Amino acid sequence: MQTAKPYRESRSAKYPESVHIIIVKDGKGRYNPMSASWVMFTSIEPAMIAISVGFERYTYELIEKQGEFVISIPSETMAREVDCFGSNSGRDLDKLKELGTATEPAAVIDNVLLSDASANYECRVTASLKTGDHMIFAAEIVASHINAEAIQRLFVLGSKQYGGVKFDQD
Repeated sequence: MQTAKPYRESRSAKYPESVHIIIVKDGKGRYNPMSASWVMFTSIEPAMIAISVGFERYTYELIEKQGEFVISIPSETMAREVDCFGSNSGRDLDKLKELGTATEPAAVIDNVLLSDASANYECRVTASLKTGDHMIFAAEIVASHINAEAIQRLFVLGSKQYGGVKFDQD
């Protein structure tokens, strides 16, 4: 039997869910990562993916300017990065530098890959759609990478819980 609940209350039923890191280069030459869950594959041929980003986010502003981004699928060892990247604005903090996150150059676009991620996708925006307080960016995957080691990906189990372990902020 179903019970009616407000949307914000019912959202807890979605866990566990995938978590991703979206990386966009800013005007200062820094690479800004943001944790995000609203990501989905949309096509096999050509390979495409879509992300939903809130209008108030710095990442939204950067994607509008750059038209390209990297999506990283964090490994289970990256809980600290996921928390930092989702809790701080790149307007105020160089998040990659702050955590000393290992990166390597992207192959096709002007961006970086997260070295410890399970996978990384280099993407170019092909379309966008306004949906309430978010913008959906559809993008073609122009290069894809997987970690050479067989590492597990990270899942969000609920508020501030990653990979089954509650993560406390420093």
